[in-house]
Amino acid sequence: MGKQLSIFVENKPGKINKITGILEKEKINLKAMTIADSGTFGIVKIITDNNRKAFDVLKKSNFLVSFQDVVVVEIQDKVGSFHRVAKILEEKGINIEDAYGFIIEEGGKAALILKVPETERVEKILKKRGYKLIENF
Repeated sequence: MGKQLSIFVENKPGKINKITGILEKEKINLKAMTIADSGTFGIVKIITDNNRKAFDVLKKSNFLVSFQDVVVVEIQDKVGSFHRVAKILEEKGINIEDAYGFIIEEGGKAALILKVPETERVEKILKKRGYKLIENF
C-alpha cells in the first residue's frame, strides 16, 4: 500500500514554492504531485521518496498535513488503460474517490494513484487481475 501526503494550503502565490523549497532543502525527492483548487484554499497531494520525513518537516513548518493510504498501480501508457482499471473496480462496487497519474516510461509504463475505500481489498483485486502494484511509495 502506498501513502500520499495531503497538505491544506491557502490559495495564494508562494505557497507551492514554500512546500517545494522545504522538500529541496531537506533533500526529499518529489515523485508525484497534484493540486486541487477549492477557492480560497486548496489541497496539495504529494508522494515523495521519504514520506515520513516530508510529513515531519512540513508539520514543523506549520503546514496542516496528513497521510492517506493510496493504491499505486502500474498500467500501460496506452489508450484505455485507466478505463480497464476503473471497470474492474466498478464491477466490484468500489468507488474511486480520487485519482491521478504520471508516466514512468513514455510509450511503456505509467503509474495510476488511486484513493479508494478498502485499499487492501483493491490491491488484492488488482493483483489477482495481473496488475503490478508499486509499493515503494
